[in-house]
Amino acid sequence: MVLEISEDKAYTDAFIWINKGNTLVETGMYSEAIQCYDKALEINPVMADVWNNKGLALARIAKYEDAVTCYDKAIDLKPDDEEVIYNKGIALAHLGRTKEAIECYDKLLEKNPLDAGAWCIKGDILFESGDFEGALHAYDRSVEANSRDETVWNNRGLTLVKLNRLSEAIESYDKALEINPKVEKIWSNKGLAITKMGQDSVQIDLQKIASSIPKEEKTLEEMQVYTDIEPDQIEFSMTEEQVKPLSETIIENQAEQVKESEHVIAIKVKDPAKPLSEPFIGNSFETTIEPKIEVHEIPEESKDYLIKGNSYFSKRKYIQAIDYFDISIRIDAQNSIAWNNKGLALAKLDKIDEALACYEKALEITPDDHVFLINKGNILYKKGNPGDALKAFQLAYELNPQSTNAIKGMELCLKSLKKSMKKKK
Repeated sequence: MVLEISEDKAYTDAFIWINKGNTLVETGMYSEAIQCYDKALEINPVMADVWNNKGLALARIAKYEDAVTCYDKAIDLKPDDEEVIYNKGIALAHLGRTKEAIECYDKLLEKNPLDAGAWCIKGDILFESGDFEGALHAYDRSVEANSRDETVWNNRGLTLVKLNRLSEAIESYDKALEINPKVEKIWSNKGLAITKMGQDSVQIDLQKIASSIPKEEKTLEEMQVYTDIEPDQIEFSMTEEQVKPLSETIIENQAEQVKESEHVIAIKVKDPAKPLSEPFIGNSFETTIEPKIEVHEIPEESKDYLIKGNSYFSKRKYIQAIDYFDISIRIDAQNSIAWNNKGLALAKLDKIDEALACYEKALEITPDDHVFLINKGNILYKKGNPGDALKAFQLAYELNPQSTNAIKGMELCLKSLKKSMKKKK
């Protein structure tokens, strides 16, 4: 009996350090978070998820070598953990260890040749290394597996420009614009390709079209992944790094983008139990979200399907993610996180009204969740309703005055409303 109590106390102590570490990560205190993870690992050194989380925190402060060491520890304990292998590949790319980074994604592709996200990252790494033929092959495989990702079509276009295959590049940009015609950078990239072909008159038309797109659209996440045609500016388009679920607690999430001069790699931290709120574009993705215990206890079976859905979400397989979120909801209709996450996946597929309905349902169940309100604000803003979006961001701010996304959302909505008033005058 004494032994059981001792083991229970050790488990509880480790869990406290883990939760404290997660909270510190979410507030940007990465060095302090690492110390907490170290305390947890002193108690139990065989927790693969904690080694992964420590690696993520180290990556945040650009200690990529140490991060790789942590990911290796996690992989030793769970050799087939796909998310950790993804994370290790991104850290290796930051270090310029191109061959090893590609080996990570090749390992994933051996298991699943239809992993569009892995093909995309491999393409990004090859592009950065100057292997444009290899990058093109990887992007081709990515769009074969998932033809609805405008980011891959855009990056494929950039690669074709590098190979001076301009007409094919323009076709690739057109594919991207069929999926999402509101992204100025794709119009710009297409315009640059046309200009190279000497069709200046068409370029003028493209500029007019691009300038007609509302500036506010720059706040949407899809704007973050496009760049002009410069060799050192391609951004990694499949960039989810995972904070793994720890014990029985579902923690909320935050996102942050890290850019380095040599490797422009956007990194997101995300717990598989709950994908991120839609971020705003800026110098970084910033969301300060305090973990809280859910009032509604999610049944284990529903939680399992939720986590499976998030795994597909992290790989940009949004249709499959929605299927799992639907199963999670069928098991537990009060699972507000599954409703929220389904909304995020629908938003990725540009199903705006359906996404909004999901956020509304999540808020019916959990009306005081500022993450859900931020997501609702973003989708309303994308829908062209800055007034309603402003109300959602204001409510989110009242619930969490530390939320940078809520503040940015209010600012952008107010700017949009001011512009509308000036036009009416």
